Amino acid sequence: MSFVVSALVLASGFSARAESASVCAAPSELTRAVFTLPRLAKSLAAKKPTPVLVLNSSSLAKKSALKAGTDKDAPRAFPSFLEETLRARYPDGGVVVTTHNEPRATAEAILADLPGVLAQARPALVIWQTGTYDAILGADTSAFSDAVNTGIGHIHESGADAIVMSPQFSPRTAIAIDVAPYANALAWAARSSGIPFFDRYDIMQFWASEGIFDFDTARPSPSQFEDVHRCIGRLLVGMIVDGVETRALGSR
Repeated sequence: MSFVVSALVLASGFSARAESASVCAAPSELTRAVFTLPRLAKSLAAKKPTPVLVLNSSSLAKKSALKAGTDKDAPRAFPSFLEETLRARYPDGGVVVTTHNEPRATAEAILADLPGVLAQARPALVIWQTGTYDAILGADTSAFSDAVNTGIGHIHESGADAIVMSPQFSPRTAIAIDVAPYANALAWAARSSGIPFFDRYDIMQFWASEGIFDFDTARPSPSQFEDVHRCIGRLLVGMIVDGVETRALGSR
Protein backbone atom coordinates (compact mmCIF):
# COMPACT_ATOMS: atom_id res chain seq x y z
CA MET A 1 0.00 0.00 0.00
CA SER A 2 1.53 3.36 -1.04
CA PHE A 3 2.27 6.22 1.36
CA VAL A 4 -0.49 8.28 -0.29
CA VAL A 5 -3.07 5.59 0.26
CA SER A 6 -1.82 4.99 3.82
CA ALA A 7 -2.30 8.66 4.64
CA LEU A 8 -5.74 8.67 3.14
CA VAL A 9 -6.69 5.58 5.12
CA LEU A 10 -5.71 7.28 8.36
CA ALA A 11 -7.78 10.32 7.39
CA SER A 12 -10.83 8.32 6.36
CA GLY A 13 -12.17 7.77 9.87
CA PHE A 14 -13.21 4.14 9.27
CA SER A 15 -12.31 1.53 11.90
CA ALA A 16 -12.47 -1.49 9.60
CA ARG A 17 -9.43 -3.71 9.13
CA ALA A 18 -6.57 -2.18 7.15
CA GLU A 19 -7.31 -4.12 3.96
CA SER A 20 -10.92 -2.88 3.83
CA ALA A 21 -10.01 0.68 4.76
CA SER A 22 -7.30 0.91 2.12
CA VAL A 23 -9.60 0.19 -0.80
CA CYS A 24 -12.09 2.76 0.51
CA ALA A 25 -9.49 5.54 0.52
CA ALA A 26 -10.15 8.65 -1.55
CA PRO A 27 -8.87 12.25 -1.59
CA SER A 28 -10.77 14.29 0.97
CA GLU A 29 -11.67 16.98 -1.57
CA LEU A 30 -13.77 14.38 -3.39
CA THR A 31 -15.70 13.27 -0.30
CA ARG A 32 -16.40 16.46 1.66
CA ALA A 33 -20.02 17.58 1.63
CA VAL A 34 -19.12 21.30 1.36
CA PHE A 35 -22.83 22.08 1.75
CA THR A 36 -25.15 21.07 4.58
CA LEU A 37 -28.08 18.64 4.52
CA PRO A 38 -30.58 20.41 6.82
CA ARG A 39 -33.71 18.43 5.87
CA LEU A 40 -31.99 15.10 6.44
CA ALA A 41 -30.48 16.35 9.71
CA LYS A 42 -33.94 17.37 10.94
CA SER A 43 -35.44 13.99 10.05
CA LEU A 44 -32.64 12.04 11.75
CA ALA A 45 -32.84 14.23 14.87
CA ALA A 46 -36.58 13.58 15.10
CA LYS A 47 -35.88 9.82 15.33
CA LYS A 48 -38.66 9.03 12.90
CA PRO A 49 -38.59 7.03 9.64
CA THR A 50 -36.02 8.65 7.34
CA PRO A 51 -36.41 7.57 3.70
CA VAL A 52 -33.38 7.95 1.44
CA LEU A 53 -34.04 7.61 -2.29
CA VAL A 54 -31.37 6.58 -4.80
CA LEU A 55 -32.40 7.70 -8.29
CA ASN A 56 -30.52 6.17 -11.20
CA SER A 57 -30.66 5.21 -14.86
CA SER A 58 -29.07 1.76 -14.81
CA SER A 59 -30.10 -0.63 -17.57
CA LEU A 60 -29.55 -3.56 -15.18
CA ALA A 61 -32.62 -3.07 -13.01
CA LYS A 62 -36.32 -2.77 -13.61
CA LYS A 63 -38.03 0.60 -13.36
CA SER A 64 -39.28 0.47 -9.79
CA ALA A 65 -38.77 1.67 -6.27
CA LEU A 66 -37.23 -1.31 -4.53
CA LYS A 67 -36.00 -1.91 -1.02
CA ALA A 68 -32.20 -1.92 -1.13
CA GLY A 69 -30.68 -5.38 -1.04
CA THR A 70 -33.83 -7.49 -1.50
CA ASP A 71 -32.33 -9.75 -4.18
CA LYS A 72 -30.24 -12.09 -2.04
CA ASP A 73 -28.69 -13.89 -5.03
CA ALA A 74 -27.22 -10.76 -6.63
CA PRO A 75 -24.02 -8.99 -5.55
CA ARG A 76 -24.82 -6.15 -3.17
CA ALA A 77 -24.86 -2.69 -4.72
CA PHE A 78 -23.98 0.53 -2.92
CA PRO A 79 -27.54 1.39 -1.73
CA SER A 80 -27.45 -1.74 0.44
CA PHE A 81 -24.13 -0.73 2.01
CA LEU A 82 -25.35 2.85 2.29
CA GLU A 83 -28.38 1.76 4.33
CA GLU A 84 -26.34 -0.61 6.49
CA THR A 85 -23.71 2.01 7.33
CA LEU A 86 -26.19 4.84 7.89
CA ARG A 87 -28.21 2.65 10.25
CA ALA A 88 -25.05 1.88 12.21
CA ARG A 89 -24.16 5.57 12.37
CA TYR A 90 -27.70 6.74 13.22
CA PRO A 91 -29.34 3.74 14.97
CA ASP A 92 -32.34 5.82 16.08
CA GLY A 93 -32.76 7.58 12.75
CA GLY A 94 -35.09 5.06 11.10
CA VAL A 95 -33.07 5.09 7.85
CA VAL A 96 -34.56 3.16 4.92
CA VAL A 97 -32.89 3.32 1.50
CA THR A 98 -34.91 2.65 -1.65
CA THR A 99 -33.92 2.71 -5.30
CA HIS A 100 -35.91 4.09 -8.21
CA ASN A 101 -34.53 3.15 -11.59
CA GLU A 102 -35.26 4.78 -14.97
CA PRO A 103 -33.34 2.56 -17.42
CA ARG A 104 -31.24 4.49 -19.93
CA ALA A 105 -32.90 7.79 -19.04
CA THR A 106 -31.18 11.12 -19.58
CA ALA A 107 -31.46 13.84 -16.95
CA GLU A 108 -34.09 15.60 -19.05
CA ALA A 109 -36.11 12.42 -19.63
CA ILE A 110 -36.44 11.68 -15.94
CA LEU A 111 -37.97 15.07 -15.13
CA ALA A 112 -41.49 14.13 -16.23
CA ASP A 113 -41.73 11.30 -13.67
CA LEU A 114 -39.71 12.94 -10.92
CA PRO A 115 -42.48 14.85 -9.07
CA GLY A 116 -44.62 11.70 -8.87
CA VAL A 117 -41.68 9.59 -7.68
CA LEU A 118 -40.90 12.14 -4.97
CA ALA A 119 -44.53 12.37 -3.89
CA GLN A 120 -44.69 8.60 -3.47
CA ALA A 121 -41.32 8.08 -1.76
CA ARG A 122 -41.36 11.28 0.36
CA PRO A 123 -37.60 11.09 0.95
CA ALA A 124 -35.52 13.19 3.32
CA LEU A 125 -32.56 12.78 0.94
CA VAL A 126 -32.28 11.99 -2.77
CA ILE A 127 -29.02 10.71 -4.25
CA TRP A 128 -29.26 11.27 -7.99
CA GLN A 129 -26.90 9.38 -10.30
CA THR A 130 -27.04 10.92 -13.74
CA GLY A 131 -25.01 11.79 -16.81
CA THR A 132 -24.17 8.34 -18.16
CA TYR A 133 -26.72 8.21 -20.97
CA ASP A 134 -26.40 11.92 -21.64
CA ALA A 135 -22.72 11.24 -22.33
CA ILE A 136 -23.47 8.16 -24.46
CA LEU A 137 -25.96 10.15 -26.55
CA GLY A 138 -23.74 13.22 -26.72
CA ALA A 139 -26.46 15.44 -25.24
CA ASP A 140 -25.90 19.17 -25.15
CA THR A 141 -24.11 19.90 -21.86
CA SER A 142 -25.99 23.17 -21.32
CA ALA A 143 -29.33 21.39 -21.69
CA PHE A 144 -28.04 18.65 -19.37
CA SER A 145 -27.06 21.23 -16.75
CA ASP A 146 -30.45 22.95 -17.03
CA ALA A 147 -32.23 19.60 -16.57
CA VAL A 148 -30.15 18.79 -13.49
CA ASN A 149 -30.90 22.20 -11.97
CA THR A 150 -34.62 21.69 -12.66
CA GLY A 151 -34.51 18.25 -11.05
CA ILE A 152 -32.73 19.61 -7.97
CA GLY A 153 -35.49 22.23 -7.75
CA HIS A 154 -38.15 19.49 -7.79
CA ILE A 155 -36.29 17.62 -5.05
CA HIS A 156 -36.04 20.69 -2.82
CA GLU A 157 -39.69 21.57 -3.43
CA SER A 158 -40.64 18.09 -2.23
CA GLY A 159 -38.93 18.77 1.10
CA ALA A 160 -35.81 16.66 0.50
CA ASP A 161 -32.10 17.33 0.38
CA ALA A 162 -30.13 16.25 -2.68
CA ILE A 163 -26.72 14.85 -3.57
CA VAL A 164 -25.80 14.46 -7.23
CA MET A 165 -23.42 11.71 -8.31
CA SER A 166 -21.32 11.56 -11.48
CA PRO A 167 -21.15 8.51 -13.77
CA GLN A 168 -18.79 5.61 -13.17
CA PHE A 169 -15.23 5.56 -14.51
CA SER A 170 -14.33 2.79 -16.94
CA PRO A 171 -11.05 2.79 -18.89
CA ARG A 172 -12.66 0.49 -21.44
CA THR A 173 -15.28 3.08 -22.41
CA ALA A 174 -13.39 6.31 -21.67
CA ILE A 175 -11.88 6.38 -25.18
CA ALA A 176 -15.29 6.25 -26.88
CA ILE A 177 -17.39 8.23 -24.37
CA ASP A 178 -16.29 11.57 -22.95
CA VAL A 179 -17.89 11.75 -19.52
CA ALA A 180 -15.79 14.66 -18.21
CA PRO A 181 -18.00 17.51 -19.58
CA TYR A 182 -21.06 16.00 -17.89
CA ALA A 183 -19.24 15.46 -14.60
CA ASN A 184 -18.11 19.11 -14.76
CA ALA A 185 -21.67 20.22 -15.49
CA LEU A 186 -22.88 18.23 -12.48
CA ALA A 187 -20.25 19.85 -10.26
CA TRP A 188 -21.34 23.33 -11.32
CA ALA A 189 -25.04 22.50 -10.98
CA ALA A 190 -24.42 21.20 -7.47
CA ARG A 191 -22.40 24.26 -6.51
CA SER A 192 -24.98 26.69 -7.90
CA SER A 193 -27.78 24.84 -6.09
CA GLY A 194 -25.86 24.57 -2.82
CA ILE A 195 -25.82 20.77 -2.62
CA PRO A 196 -23.07 18.15 -2.23
CA PHE A 197 -21.51 16.57 -5.32
CA PHE A 198 -20.23 12.99 -5.09
CA ASP A 199 -17.62 12.69 -7.84
CA ARG A 200 -17.75 8.94 -8.38
CA TYR A 201 -15.90 9.27 -11.70
CA ASP A 202 -12.81 10.90 -10.17
CA ILE A 203 -12.89 8.62 -7.12
CA MET A 204 -12.88 5.51 -9.32
CA GLN A 205 -10.20 7.02 -11.56
CA PHE A 206 -8.10 7.58 -8.42
CA TRP A 207 -8.58 3.93 -7.42
CA ALA A 208 -7.46 2.81 -10.88
CA SER A 209 -4.37 5.06 -10.91
CA GLU A 210 -3.35 3.89 -7.39
CA GLY A 211 -3.86 0.23 -8.30
CA ILE A 212 -6.54 -0.16 -5.65
CA PHE A 213 -8.99 -1.64 -8.15
CA ASP A 214 -8.43 -3.00 -11.66
CA PHE A 215 -11.18 -1.72 -13.93
CA ASP A 216 -9.62 -3.04 -17.15
CA THR A 217 -11.37 -6.41 -16.95
CA ALA A 218 -14.28 -6.97 -19.32
CA ARG A 219 -16.58 -7.90 -16.42
CA PRO A 220 -15.65 -7.46 -12.76
CA SER A 221 -15.93 -10.45 -10.46
CA PRO A 222 -18.84 -10.44 -8.01
CA SER A 223 -16.36 -9.88 -5.18
CA GLN A 224 -14.81 -6.82 -6.85
CA PHE A 225 -18.28 -5.50 -7.70
CA GLU A 226 -19.21 -5.71 -4.02
CA ASP A 227 -15.89 -4.23 -2.87
CA VAL A 228 -16.31 -1.21 -5.17
CA HIS A 229 -19.93 -0.68 -4.12
CA ARG A 230 -19.07 -1.15 -0.44
CA CYS A 231 -16.52 1.64 -0.76
CA ILE A 232 -18.92 3.92 -2.62
CA GLY A 233 -21.53 3.35 0.08
CA ARG A 234 -19.07 4.09 2.88
CA LEU A 235 -17.67 7.20 1.22
CA LEU A 236 -21.20 8.45 0.60
CA VAL A 237 -21.97 7.98 4.28
CA GLY A 238 -18.88 10.02 5.11
CA MET A 239 -20.17 12.84 2.91
CA ILE A 240 -23.66 12.57 4.41
CA VAL A 241 -22.33 12.66 7.98
CA ASP A 242 -20.29 15.74 7.06
CA GLY A 243 -23.39 17.47 5.69
CA VAL A 244 -25.62 16.43 8.59
CA GLU A 245 -23.32 17.07 11.52
CA THR A 246 -21.94 20.42 10.41
CA ARG A 247 -25.60 21.48 10.23
CA ALA A 248 -26.26 20.12 13.71
CA LEU A 249 -23.19 21.87 15.13
CA GLY A 250 -24.12 25.14 13.44
CA SER A 251 -20.61 25.54 12.08
CA ARG A 252 -21.76 26.53 8.60
